[in-house]
This record gives sequence, structure tokens and C-alpha cells, in this order.
Amino acid sequence: MSIKIIDDSSLWDSFVDESADGVVFHKWKFLRIIEKYSGYTLLPFGIFEKKDKNLFCLFPLFYQKRLGLKVIFSQPPMSGIPFIGLLMNSPYSDLKQRQKESYLNTAVNDIKSEIEALAPNYVSISLGPYVQDIRPFIWNGFDIGLDYTYVIDLKPPLDTIWNSFDKDCRREIRTTEKYKLSLKATDDVEKFYTIMEDRYHQQQLKFPFFGPDYLKEIIATFPDNIKLYYLYNEQDIIDLVINYEYHQRVVFWKGWVSLDRSIHSNEFLTWEFIKQAKSQGLHALEIQGADVRRLCLFKSKFNPGLEQSFTIHKKDLLGELGEWTYKILSKKVV
Repeated sequence: MSIKIIDDSSLWDSFVDESADGVVFHKWKFLRIIEKYSGYTLLPFGIFEKKDKNLFCLFPLFYQKRLGLKVIFSQPPMSGIPFIGLLMNSPYSDLKQRQKESYLNTAVNDIKSEIEALAPNYVSISLGPYVQDIRPFIWNGFDIGLDYTYVIDLKPPLDTIWNSFDKDCRREIRTTEKYKLSLKATDDVEKFYTIMEDRYHQQQLKFPFFGPDYLKEIIATFPDNIKLYYLYNEQDIIDLVINYEYHQRVVFWKGWVSLDRSIHSNEFLTWEFIKQAKSQGLHALEIQGADVRRLCLFKSKFNPGLEQSFTIHKKDLLGELGEWTYKILSKKVV
């Protein structure tokens, strides 16, 4: 088996499309857009078996050396995405357990060797929820963090999904019927970005994106997967959200910001997107942000399931100082 940098975008994207766990963030152009706006160097590793003939794992990393500090991320800060991490090929899920462990151990050992060759002070890799066996990372000395997200199963009948909501949630959705609400797709990223920056500013935080041009390029590059919507009450914008869709799942990515507290717009949006996703034959709707305690009581009233994922870390003393500095700056409003 061998690990090497892949420079074939067709090979890369074919792998992502065929893997049941691939998401739009894994796509070649998306990774290159992140590289462009982050200032990090993309290292698109592929791990092969049988003398480089069978690609069985993708492991994109982002590397930067700045002011003497060397860091590796998957994904970089301010990219706004929840994870990239490793991605196994489609046949992996059908392997026997011993084979799965052999392949996963090989992938982790190979990528660890590449990371050690770069001698970073700080490593942070967010894994998708499909990676549940993290023992090889633990055995290789990584620290582990745990993340959660909410997922609504869309396979049951629409009435079953509706009746699973808390009764207060159903009542709140019904109250929106008296308003003239309309949901419209848009490409007005500037307005979205201004509204989101202001909302984060109110919480003494920075909006975690490189900038409006980054969002514009993502939406323009992936118009079938990433979509921006405004919710109007007559002529007034009262809510907004960016969703991404891939492999039978739609995800509330960023936004979901109620601008008129007298209207239950978030509840309305959730129900509208559930109906829309059902009509498109999608299998799941994800509501991110299950790690924020103050938001969980609201989000859980849609009766979602809970998915967990992992983040792996490794750092030396210089890396700890860099992490502390970044956390301070990310919460500083300028």
C-alpha cells in the first residue's frame, strides 16, 4: 500500500461521488476554493493498494507555516464547514470487520507518517459522522473531541414526521398561516453576509467565513448543491439560510436567523424544507448546532435523531499558545 498526493481532479471527484459518505466539501473544486481564500496549502492525499491501482481512501489536509508556527487542519478555520477528514471508498462498508480495521489502520498510520514529516506544532482534523471507529487515532496519540448534530429522518410519511414534532412546535408553525410568507432562492450574498456579520457582532463573535467573495464563489461553483434562501413576510426579509445538498441529505448550513421575533420563522422554514426535501426524494434533513446548549431545547422540538462525530487533535507547547491566541482573536469583534 502507498500514500501520495493526487493531482487528478477526475479521479478525486469520481471517488467522492461513488462513496456513500462523500459530501460536497470533499469535491476537488471546493477544496481548491478553500485553499484560495484560506492561504493554506492543500495536500490532497490518496491511499492506494495493489501497486497504486486501487484508491481506497482520500485524506485532504491543509498546511500552513506562519510566524514560525506550523499547523495542519482538515478543515481550516473560517472555512465555515463542519468537517472534511478522511473518506473511505464505497466497498469499505461491506467489508468484514477485520478487513475494515486493517484498511483504517493503514490509512491512519500512513497519514500520521505524512503529518510527522511536516513536523507541525498543531493538528486539528474534523471527521464526518460516518467515521465512528477512532481507535487508530487514539493509538497514534491523538486527543479526541466529540461533536453532535441533529438529523430528521425523512423516510417516514409526512404526517408521521409532522406528528412527531412537539405540540407547541406544531402550534407555532400553524400561527404562521396568517402571514403572507414566501420562500425565495437568491444569489444576494452581500445582504446575507451583512446580516450574519451583524448577528455575530451582537454576540461578540466573528462570523466564521473568509468573506462574501468566498461564499459567492462556492454558490456559483455548486449551484445544484449549495443554495441561499430568503424568507419574506410580504416585502420584508424575516429569515435567511444557506443549505447544502448531497447524497440524499439536505443540511441547514448557515443562517436560520429570525429577524422578526413575532413570527415563528425558523419553525416555518424547517417545515417547508422538510416538505421540499420529501418531494425531491431526499432521505434526511440535518440541523447543525447540537453542541450549543442554549439552542438544543429549540432544535430538539422537531424530534430529530442525534448523530455524533469526532475531532482529533495533537499539539506541542507552541501549538497550545497558537490555539489560545486564535480563540481570543475569533471572539474579538473588530
